[in-house]
Amino acid sequence: MIRFQHDPRPALDAIAALYAASPLRRPIGDPARLGAMFDHANVVISAWDGERLVGLARGWTDHAFDGYICDLAVHPAYQGRGVGRGLLEEARTLGPGIQWVLSASPLARDYYAHLGWEPITTGWKLQREDPLPSYEAFRAEFAHLAEKA
Repeated sequence: MIRFQHDPRPALDAIAALYAASPLRRPIGDPARLGAMFDHANVVISAWDGERLVGLARGWTDHAFDGYICDLAVHPAYQGRGVGRGLLEEARTLGPGIQWVLSASPLARDYYAHLGWEPITTGWKLQREDPLPSYEAFRAEFAHLAEKA
């Protein structure tokens, strides 16, 4: 049975392994930057199968009006089993008046509609200076971590 929890936060090595396996292109080769991502997030919800980290949501909210999910990662062996849905439902428990938004990974852009999320056309972004690697390059670089997830 999958267990969802808000605390304690998973260890960075477990997060890096899950991101490598899912794959969620994040700076997992830069532990300081990955740590800062979690140190400054006030929403971190994890999904566990026993002692194994199988899913993770990271974001921010003001707990009253707005919220942003910036990461939703689910181990491939657990995709299609309600883990992503459960993580997003846990976020909704943080407040009924919160409107949540997210930026979907290209691999998962069609996933959210069946959960009741609506596409938005009113958003804007200012691209980061260090672009993400291709999925192929990311998978090749971090295959050793993905095996640990």
